Amino acid sequence: MHLFAIIIPVLYYFVIKKQLLAIAILLPFAIGSVVWDSARIENPKYRHKFLKLFGSHLRDSEVSKLTGGSYLLTSSVVIIAVFSKEIAFLAISYLVVGDTFAAFFGLSMGRRKFVRSKKSLEGFIGAFISCAIFGLASYFLFLKRVFAYNSAHPELAVIMIIFGALVASVVESVDLHINDNISIPILSALAMTIVYLFI
Repeated sequence: MHLFAIIIPVLYYFVIKKQLLAIAILLPFAIGSVVWDSARIENPKYRHKFLKLFGSHLRDSEVSKLTGGSYLLTSSVVIIAVFSKEIAFLAISYLVVGDTFAAFFGLSMGRRKFVRSKKSLEGFIGAFISCAIFGLASYFLFLKRVFAYNSAHPELAVIMIIFGALVASVVESVDLHINDNISIPILSALAMTIVYLFI
């Protein structure tokens, strides 16, 4: 599910392009997803049908709570509404890419668990490397032109990109008692914005 969600930042950045239009398109999906999840949680009949269709794809915590999809759609709307297009693209992508590779490396190789956590050092490293590679590839392929237009030293944006990848990976690896589909993009976008103001 998560990796498929890369379509959200990609469509926003390359196809839709306009902030208000992206919000107008995403917001009904976010609201619809939250309403559907709420109905499923409250109504046993809906819950039974939903679990029959999608139960194998749900985490244990999602059976009686909102799904990751609802959180992801909601956080995407917030990120697009609040942050610049480039930072929104990176932050939502870091959620999708980082969470996917953290799960892959954590489940397949994770031996060094963090204290009082199910997360592992291997998952953290997988998230950070994948996010950093994605961010740097995006910079050299198309973001460099944007930063060159806005700054005399566009190469300093690399610091912002790496720092955003690091924050996303740290947030993915610790338990903040907030769904990581909310905390990862918001905190990484905030971190990148603060760094960008100083470079």
